Amino acid sequence: MLDDNIPQPWRARSTLVLTLSMVAAGLGNLQRFPYLMGEHGGGAFFVMYLVALCVLSVPVLIAEVAIGSLGRGSPGLALHWAASVGNLDSRWRFLGVAQALLGLVFAAVAILTAVWCLHCVSVLYSGQLASASAIDVATDFLAFVDDRPAQFTRTLLLLVAAGSVSALGIRFGMGFLAWACLPAVAITLLGVLDFTFVYTDMRPVQDFLFSYRTEDWQMSAFWQALGAAGVTLGAGLGIGMALGAQSPIGLPWGRSVLAVAVIDTSFLVVSAVIVSALLFESNVSPVEGLAGLFVGLPYAFANLPLGEIYGALFFAATALLAWGAAAVLLEPTVLLLANEWQLGRVSGAVLGATLVVLIVAVLLFGGTLPLLRVGTWSMQWLLPCSVFVTAWFVGWLMPRPVLRGELYREPTWFFRLWCFVLRWLAPPASLFWLLRAVF
Repeated sequence: MLDDNIPQPWRARSTLVLTLSMVAAGLGNLQRFPYLMGEHGGGAFFVMYLVALCVLSVPVLIAEVAIGSLGRGSPGLALHWAASVGNLDSRWRFLGVAQALLGLVFAAVAILTAVWCLHCVSVLYSGQLASASAIDVATDFLAFVDDRPAQFTRTLLLLVAAGSVSALGIRFGMGFLAWACLPAVAITLLGVLDFTFVYTDMRPVQDFLFSYRTEDWQMSAFWQALGAAGVTLGAGLGIGMALGAQSPIGLPWGRSVLAVAVIDTSFLVVSAVIVSALLFESNVSPVEGLAGLFVGLPYAFANLPLGEIYGALFFAATALLAWGAAAVLLEPTVLLLANEWQLGRVSGAVLGATLVVLIVAVLLFGGTLPLLRVGTWSMQWLLPCSVFVTAWFVGWLMPRPVLRGELYREPTWFFRLWCFVLRWLAPPASLFWLLRAVF
């Protein structure tokens, strides 16, 4: 086992579950899920989303955590060890390196999301948007987006904090994110949810999000559900391998990942209810992407009693989720630099955060086109390819007795079902996800 160069793991399964949930909740589905769920059939879309989650993200993330537990090293070393156990080419290790680099791109997007959320916190709490029109809110946000130096400065500060958390190590750094940040976010969102129940009419939300009509079972809804489910758990980014390598040996990996999926879905549903209720109360139609989150939602909060306070709390929680996700997304690269380049954890965290700074600089100062292209390539091309290759490697090439040895805590029926889904369903689903970007 390649476990000599990793730090002493945490002692509880809960920390692994909560850390993975931090990434899952912070990867950006908040921008799309309320709109997608409402526009594509409400209950019908939610059922398709759950099916896609169980077919694609859950089995692949279980595979990544199991490989990390087997290899007990960085994603590259874990895959190298897994390949040697299966008498496979050692160059499979480069898949781990590619996933770590892709994780840095997602970390850059997450940290920018946190910067934009903190701007909303500032303008809402200061009262600048009191009784503002939607045009005023949009003008303010666009002015901030055009101020690239201000965004870059705030990004540097957040990345210093994220790198510091990563440098603290797996027990203290990730433990802080799991046991302090995520519960704080959950409590805040529940408070904002109570605010929406008091000050908004929930009947339009019920019709928009939770209606169920047979005519809504359409292929377009399935494509959207597949894309949303593919991104949400962070599968294909090396996080599962990095955290699995540093977790206690012999955990029930399958049930741990299922718990992550339940927590993430709960966050999405609560956020969808909050966002939809506020937008309908302000006569704003839910839209997909940045406009709905950073224009429509601040406008809705600013025009409700106590809305500035609860809006600041909501965006502070969203910023904390995005920042925490960015900190965890550094982990595969930090572990790779510490294990394979022998830089040590602190130097690895510094270098990993520096690489994210460079990516953010390209996104901010390279014009609008690089930002759009990076987002498109990452989510619609690179991530589906990474998920497909991971599913193929573990499902078709790894010896089943080796995998059973890592998942020995799971019932036999669960292991067989996981192997079937990973081999026969996850690769086609990831290919369909990739083909959706082409057509």
